[in-house]
Amino acid sequence: MLHCGAKPATFKDLQSMHSDHYKPMTPTHKPLPHYEVASRIKTSIRNFTDYSIVNEEYGVSHKQKNCFGAISLKKDDDQHNDYDMIYAWRHSNMQKFGLRAGIGSKVFVCDNMAFMVESEIKGCKHTANIQGTFNTRLEELSKSLLARDEELHTTYDTYKSIKLTYKDSDHLIMRAVRMKAIPKTKITAVDNEWRNPTYKYDSTGNSMWDLYNAFTHVNKGTFYADQITRTQRLHEAFNLSVDEGNVGYI
Repeated sequence: MLHCGAKPATFKDLQSMHSDHYKPMTPTHKPLPHYEVASRIKTSIRNFTDYSIVNEEYGVSHKQKNCFGAISLKKDDDQHNDYDMIYAWRHSNMQKFGLRAGIGSKVFVCDNMAFMVESEIKGCKHTANIQGTFNTRLEELSKSLLARDEELHTTYDTYKSIKLTYKDSDHLIMRAVRMKAIPKTKITAVDNEWRNPTYKYDSTGNSMWDLYNAFTHVNKGTFYADQITRTQRLHEAFNLSVDEGNVGYI
C-alpha cells in the first residue's frame, strides 16, 4: 500500500498527529483529523455487519495531509482462510480528492491486495456542514459496500474452481491488457509469475485464482489510485470471461 513517499502509521499515530494536517486551506474549508475519519469508519463497520476488525494498516503522505487505510475484516464462521476481505479508504485534507472507500481482498501468503469496487462519499465536502452530514453519508457508503461481501467471496470461489490452459491464460492476459487492467510492459512478468509462481496460492496451481494472483503480485507497489483502478478492471476482465464461458473447465 505504501509508495510515492507515503509513510506507515498506526491508529495511535493518527491520534497523535499535529493539528497542521487538518489546517483549513480556505475560510470555508473544514477538514477532519485522519483519526476521526478512521474511527467513524470502524464504527460504521461494527454497526452494519457481523465482521470483526482483525487488522488495521495506515499510511500518510504529502506532509501527512493525505491518509490511506486498509482494515482487514473476518467473520467467526468464515471458511475463506487464505485471504481477508478489506475495507480500504483514502482521505485528503488538501482538497486533492474526497473520501473514497471500497472493498477488496488481501491474500495472506503474499500480501497481494486487490479492489473489487470503490465509491466516493457523496454530498459531504469539507465545509461547515460536514459534522452534520458526515456520519449519515458514511453509513450509507459503508452499508452499500459491505452488502457486497458475498459477491466478493462467490467471485473468488469461482476463480478457484476454474482450471486454465496456457491458451486460456494467454487470452485472459491480453484481455486484461486491452481493458487496461495492467500495462502491456508487464505482460511477460504476469506470464512468468503464472507459469512459475513465487507463492503457492492455496489452489491447484493452474486455476483462474492462480492467474489472478499473478496479476496482483506483479501489480504490487504501484501508485495507490492506479492499483485501485487496475484491480477493479482485472475483476471485470476475469468476470467477463467467466460469463462468456470461453475459458477453462469446472
